[in-house]
Amino acid sequence: MAYNRNVTRKHAANHPKSSAAPVSVVTRFQVGRHDLRVSKVMEGRWAIAVDESALPNTFRTQADAWEAGVREADRIDKLAQG
Repeated sequence: MAYNRNVTRKHAANHPKSSAAPVSVVTRFQVGRHDLRVSKVMEGRWAIAVDESALPNTFRTQADAWEAGVREADRIDKLAQG
């Protein structure tokens, strides 16, 4: 199942690889070959970006945002495979 993807690296928000963004970057994850960035947009709203492309929705929890990012990374991988 897609949710068994291994997180190979996790960067703290103040890590040098974290980009300066208008929203508060909470955490970056390396999932497979994809970079996932989970950000708190406002109280109770979280956003996710996969490979620097933000998903159009926001989510109620950080976990929901992360899950959506993993699903998107999996979708990108499936498209690349043909």
